[in-house]
Amino acid sequence: MNYILIADKQEADNIKIPKSLQDNVKIILLGWGETATIKTLSKLLLNGEFNKNDKFFNVGYVGSNEFPIGTVVTVGSVAREGASHTVKEPTIKLDKESKIKCYSALNFVESTKHTGVFDMELYTLATFFPKIRSVKVVSDNLNYHEYKQVDIKKAWLKANSILFDLIGDGK
Repeated sequence: MNYILIADKQEADNIKIPKSLQDNVKIILLGWGETATIKTLSKLLLNGEFNKNDKFFNVGYVGSNEFPIGTVVTVGSVAREGASHTVKEPTIKLDKESKIKCYSALNFVESTKHTGVFDMELYTLATFFPKIRSVKVVSDNLNYHEYKQVDIKKAWLKANSILFDLIGDGK
């Protein structure tokens, strides 16, 4: 089974599963942020939802101080935004062909010393599923008010195309 892990319904509503893949793709809504992600995945894992042959994909919105709104990216690696100086959490490599780094934070990122894309779930997902692939749509340039007003339908068409190419190729 191919699982698409998504933070919220607004993102899920933009995923259009091709008929040829509908029996082999399942969307799971996680909720926003690390706590919701851990809570949802823990329940699913305890209930035996997943098996060793399953593949995992994350699709969703990100903020960026590098890319314009509407840009679609495939994430190459993920790290913690605002990581503790006392606990070293490694960067997790997701896609050797992509140079784009995502930073996962506990809250919506509006300022940072890093350059890249920013979300609230991918680092946690990658710790559960180290081979996860991630396609992100830039929804804002680190401004929560932009996120609430953005309309990027064309970007979601591209995100779907990339996502289902990845699923179809079995990468």
